[in-house]
Amino acid sequence: MFETSGDILNVVLAISIGLVALFLSIALFQAIFVLRDVNELTKVLKKTAKKTNDILIQPTKFLTFLFSKAKTIANIVEKQVEKKTRNK
Repeated sequence: MFETSGDILNVVLAISIGLVALFLSIALFQAIFVLRDVNELTKVLKKTAKKTNDILIQPTKFLTFLFSKAKTIANIVEKQVEKKTRNK
């Protein structure tokens, strides 16, 4: 079967190339599965971030705006009350 050392070298090379191809195929499948999971995780994190923004940040912005307007309204009301107390 093996007549020269070149034949042994060729068989060893063929087996090693086959094993490398098998290893790369398995690694490629694993990488595809990992990237698919990362994609799904990214979608879930985007939804969670959007919900967090809707639940926490938007009401906080609204309350900040409301308090800034409430101070202005409170000042106007105080001035009106002072005017009424002066007129009496």
